[in-house]
Amino acid sequence: MRYLVSILVLMLAACSSTPEKMYYQLPVKAPATQAAVIMGQQNQVWLQRVMLADVLTSNGITYQTSDVSYNNASSHLWASPLEQQLGQTMVSELSSALPGRLVSLQPLQNSPDILDITLTSFNGRYDGKVLVQGFWTLSHGKEVVRRNFDIQLEQKEDGYPELVRTLASGWQQVADEIAKEVSKL
Repeated sequence: MRYLVSILVLMLAACSSTPEKMYYQLPVKAPATQAAVIMGQQNQVWLQRVMLADVLTSNGITYQTSDVSYNNASSHLWASPLEQQLGQTMVSELSSALPGRLVSLQPLQNSPDILDITLTSFNGRYDGKVLVQGFWTLSHGKEVVRRNFDIQLEQKEDGYPELVRTLASGWQQVADEIAKEVSKL
């Protein structure tokens, strides 16, 4: 009987120590009202894909714990798949920055400009830095532009909410760089 009571007490203690799961979403600016876009041959930018390094594909927010090790949080999770959040945020940011262009996650024309983004880092790091690194490729007709980005920001406060805000700030900088290049076309 004591044996059963001990097991029951241990099981209850284990259940009560389970950390509460927290879910995070990248902040998105309120979408600007877009005027009707005349659908010419060069007006659409299609964000075809956002690809993530394998370490970033977990539901947990990624944190680099040393120069060679990473941890995916088990209690601090993305509210929706990270690729999806990054795509939606990028479309919103580019739409605001490029009012003469139609930016979307699907092709709406026969020959849109095609944007692909690959993230190799989108995480916090043990030294207080937040990394947003990778490259993007823009195909415009027969022209292809490829640019690397390496954004390292200081996380101003501790905690996952501030980490997510700082990651969003880095992603905004990537959007600004892409918008400058697209506006040259």
